[in-house]
Amino acid sequence: MKRYLIMPALLLALSACNKVKVTPPSDFDVKASKINMTTKDTVYFSFSGNPDYITFYSGEPNHRYENRERLSAAPDSVILNFSTSTTAPSATTQPASLNNFAVLVSKDFNGGSDIVSLQKATWTDISSRAKLATTTTAVASGNVHLEDQLNGSLPIYVAFRYLADMSTVNAVSRKWTVGPTPALTIRSFFKDTVNTMASNVNSAGLNNIISVANIDNSWNFANNSLTFNAPAIGSAKDEDWAISRPLVLNTIPSDYGQILKNATVKPTDFRYIFKKPGTYKVTFVAKNQDSENSAEVIKEFTFTITN
Repeated sequence: MKRYLIMPALLLALSACNKVKVTPPSDFDVKASKINMTTKDTVYFSFSGNPDYITFYSGEPNHRYENRERLSAAPDSVILNFSTSTTAPSATTQPASLNNFAVLVSKDFNGGSDIVSLQKATWTDISSRAKLATTTTAVASGNVHLEDQLNGSLPIYVAFRYLADMSTVNAVSRKWTVGPTPALTIRSFFKDTVNTMASNVNSAGLNNIISVANIDNSWNFANNSLTFNAPAIGSAKDEDWAISRPLVLNTIPSDYGQILKNATVKPTDFRYIFKKPGTYKVTFVAKNQDSENSAEVIKEFTFTITN
């Protein structure tokens, strides 16, 4: 019995002894044909050594080695764009119903789909920042700035609210549509990149529909648009919300490099053209890797590019 118990331990010990440690590709090197050049020139890189992987970061926007693990940053601006159309007012339209459409933002909404969650949150009305339709012709909102709504690493929520009182004889409500053209977008603008958090009503996740009053009539979420159909004259008071998914405004895409070599292909010479003048820190990452570990060597160049 003891003999069988000892065997697994011996196998583990032998396995540990046979395991090869991953070492950095210390023989890897890069040479550049020149580092001062124009946008019309081509730089040639030649490699020596044979690492498992070579990744190239040009130093241009979205391709900087130092930003490869970046996940958040303070944006220079955050802009909401959308479009609306509505039914034209008539002689019998209740004046209070003319402005029954509102755009709001919350920093503390919990994302719930119930009235209690909605009313517990603090909502800021930003309708005055947008241009809204007055007829059935779609009108672009213009740039609705949201920089004052930055919430660190926590999300905000954008909502469209329909509020009207149709309980009197002359109370004629108005139909409202958000989208589809021009499409709704929510974008954070950084120094050298843009993060598009929503490119239409669907990707904004505006399908959290909450009816506070008159549950029989609510927002219709379909075909990249939101539509609220006007209730009949004499209907009960109406209050309905369409709320977005959580939006973290300081989210920024990580920069990425170009893989020039993998474990099955030998390194080759590489050529590159910088399209814009400037100073660029070029980084090559050479790496050896197995299923569990990796080790790397980094080579850097500073390029000055002129027209």
